[in-house]
Amino acid sequence: MRLMKAATDLQEQAIEEISKEIEDLLSHSVNVNGEEQEKQSPLTFIDGVYNGTMDDAFRILSGLQLLHTIILKPKRHMTKRDRELFELNREQVNACGFSFPFDLDDFAGRHLQNA
Repeated sequence: MRLMKAATDLQEQAIEEISKEIEDLLSHSVNVNGEEQEKQSPLTFIDGVYNGTMDDAFRILSGLQLLHTIILKPKRHMTKRDRELFELNREQVNACGFSFPFDLDDFAGRHLQNA
């Protein structure tokens, strides 16, 4: 029998912090029609799916970190592999019990001050 260790408060706090950064990027994104995305809080733990283990928290955190890195990459440098990694990590995050309902294209028109 394998002993499951609970996620640490620091892991869950780090997940919340990176989620807020991604939500902030999304709030500065413009969709195809030129309208700003509605501000919402879709990035959250999924009740009944997230089991609060250290392993799941690690997978969610590492997945969100990679998603964040890819989102920040300049569009002209985006590769097919970046898109594949985005999808793989989005699926991993969702499978571990964290809702990430966005596609890479949802961030394509973001307006950043330093861009």
